[in-house]
Amino acid sequence: MRGKRNSKRAAWLLTFVLLGGIGLAGCQQQEAVENMKAFRQVGINKMNEGDYEGAVKAFQKALDQSLANILQMEMEQDICRYKATAQYNSGDTKGAIDTCNALIEFDENDAKAYFIRGCVNLKEKDSDNAKKDYEKALELSGDYALYLSVYENLAGAGFTQQAEELLANALTLKADKPEDHRERGHIYLIRGEYEKALKELDQAVNKGDTKALLYMAQVYEAQGQEKKAKPVYENYLKKNGTDTSTMISLGEIQMESGKYEEALEMFQQALSTENPENEKRLRRNEIICYENLLDFASAREKMASYLEDYPEDEDAKRENIFLQ
Repeated sequence: MRGKRNSKRAAWLLTFVLLGGIGLAGCQQQEAVENMKAFRQVGINKMNEGDYEGAVKAFQKALDQSLANILQMEMEQDICRYKATAQYNSGDTKGAIDTCNALIEFDENDAKAYFIRGCVNLKEKDSDNAKKDYEKALELSGDYALYLSVYENLAGAGFTQQAEELLANALTLKADKPEDHRERGHIYLIRGEYEKALKELDQAVNKGDTKALLYMAQVYEAQGQEKKAKPVYENYLKKNGTDTSTMISLGEIQMESGKYEEALEMFQQALSTENPENEKRLRRNEIICYENLLDFASAREKMASYLEDYPEDEDAKRENIFLQ
């Protein structure tokens, strides 16, 4: 495997040298990099909108800009990971596997590629290979956030015992950085060990990690201390900005708790911003809130407008029949 990877890198470097030898202008290389970045961003925007097939096409266009420049290698790997994720979400599991295999063949230490392939294998009910890929990803990374992602996937697939063991293993890792304490607090929150969670989150906040405030607010909510939770949520928004992704996260937390009025207010606040990101997701969540509040007139009105802008959403079409 290492020999293949080294020969691949050597071939890439040789191509770079040859291209340089025929006088490839620096401005051309810069233009190619800018084009790659632009198509990459288009792909990310498409993913945020739920248009995964469009995202795959955009990421491929980004890769098509390559001039075999060795300096572009990391960016191309990054784009390939995004492409594999979009393929996975679009239902093209074979394409996602092929993209991950290519990433791993190029760099056998690519933890993210193993993780994505593990997700695809899990979706394909190949739990044995999924677990092997997850184990390899964690062995290479040892990152708290990755442990939590694997935990959520395994728990969601019904492997409860393995998922809980994974969280216990994560807590044996060192906590050197503020974000490490934040994720440890998140783990204790999941395990229902609220005092330990608050202790870790306090350390994270005291070391300047304001994102830990979100989990701290959730701990207070889990303890039934909503009066304490509300100002912490507000402080979190104040510290991290009122970007739509933050408001979506908070709104969906409220939805999961059955607090649809609060969630609706959060989604509408996000929609009132200029050119909000994830507008499609926000508008779908807005409709769901109206439905759960039994305000079907508003839900029908919002759905009609939504389908004008997103006529390809088959799930929304079926839901609209119910609303009618």
